[in-house]
Amino acid sequence: MIRTIGALLVVAGLFLAGCKSVETTSAILHNESGRYDLAIEKANEALAKDPNDAEAHFQLGIAYSYLDSVDMAYKHFTKAGELDPKRAQDVENNIQSNFAKHYNRALNLLKDEDYLGAAEEFELAVKANPTESKGYYQLGTTYTQLGNQNPDNPEYFEKAVINFDRVLELSNPSDKHYIDALSYAGEVLAKSGRPEEAISRFNRLVEEDPTNYRVIEKIGYDRLEDQDWKGAAVFLDLAARARAKIGADDFNLFYNLGVANFQMGKGDESAGVAGDPEALAASIDYYQKGLEIQPDEPTTIRNITVAYVVSEDWRQAAQWGERFVGVKPDDEDGWRILARIYNELGEKDKARQCSARYDEILRAKSSGQ
Repeated sequence: MIRTIGALLVVAGLFLAGCKSVETTSAILHNESGRYDLAIEKANEALAKDPNDAEAHFQLGIAYSYLDSVDMAYKHFTKAGELDPKRAQDVENNIQSNFAKHYNRALNLLKDEDYLGAAEEFELAVKANPTESKGYYQLGTTYTQLGNQNPDNPEYFEKAVINFDRVLELSNPSDKHYIDALSYAGEVLAKSGRPEEAISRFNRLVEEDPTNYRVIEKIGYDRLEDQDWKGAAVFLDLAARARAKIGADDFNLFYNLGVANFQMGKGDESAGVAGDPEALAASIDYYQKGLEIQPDEPTTIRNITVAYVVSEDWRQAAQWGERFVGVKPDDEDGWRILARIYNELGEKDKARQCSARYDEILRAKSSGQ
């Protein structure tokens, strides 16, 4: 890598030494002899006389590369390319050389699971070439790993999101890194309790191509598994809306949206968490959408019954409870719930009939019938 820079330097020196200012020529010679501080001094003197001296900028890029000040190297290489388009390939080669040096070092550190060291090298890589999206992507994933290892330090997740957002700025939804970065950013924001921020990033993705719902759906199911009901509801709802655009409605998705919203809606008295009537109503809506796909799915019918019980809408609960025992007449728990519902409605005869059926099923099961 350094040999590449050195070879370019020698060519530049042989070609240009006779036609540049004394200061620029001096900078070339100092770089060739490895006196990079002196090269920087002379190149800056050349620029003080002529700010548009492309070769002086190029020599500063060379010197800063050897001194590992890669951000300064990038600045002067790009300026040299702007002032002298004929040097574009030389500029690109040297910028990529600096990027590759630190990027490859970081990859090797990742093999040893040295995530802090890898993050430092990836940081240098993106400074060496801030237009290279894969550097930001790797930096984001490395900070995500550090965040997972250090859950009490939110700084790592913050840095991860910043770098994933940079990938999104530099790439398009058709690029693999774009989708992967978006997925990681969504997971990080969800883990950080910021699902709405993740959705703002995903909206563009599904607007351009609704078939990308799978990325969002996966995050929603991950949140559901972690019992992050709010996060699950937000992501699964967006996935459901994306599916609807392409006629790909899914029973399981609606069912799990019902579960997530029910958990938010029922509250938790022991923890002092009040129920959310709107979430309860949403759970019923999602369950009913699921029944449009699988009309007699018993667990969904039972869950709607329970949701109406929690919301104390006893008349609706009775209708759905009757539907449930009609689908599963030997489910003793359905009859128990229905007995309670009729008691709440003051319909004692129906409540006794349901209790009797509940006892009958239990006796039959205990006797092995």
